[in-house]
Amino acid sequence: MAEARLHATPEGIAISGTLTLATVPGLESRIRTLLPGLPARARADLGEVTRIDSAGVALLVTLWRRVHEQGGELDFHSIPQGLAPLVELYDLQSVIADSGPATQTGTA
Repeated sequence: MAEARLHATPEGIAISGTLTLATVPGLESRIRTLLPGLPARARADLGEVTRIDSAGVALLVTLWRRVHEQGGELDFHSIPQGLAPLVELYDLQSVIADSGPATQTGTA
């Protein structure tokens, strides 16, 4: 089973790996850990997401909601091709819209 990872970047958060029902449950605590350190206008870089299903979409919506609840903004960048049909299916274009490619920060 492929692993999903979340880590802080100078601009916000980077998400990588497979975001599926099998991998998402362990990420909720990681979101809570990273939220306090996010900038007021954060970027979520999805460029390294290799696979996503409806559980992954739910995780992204949860992340977006939590950022907004603490008064911040969250822009998604480098949305993977497999996410677009799910965003449309669930009518989430106002929440998960591709704001363009992520910037290169030199962090891993």
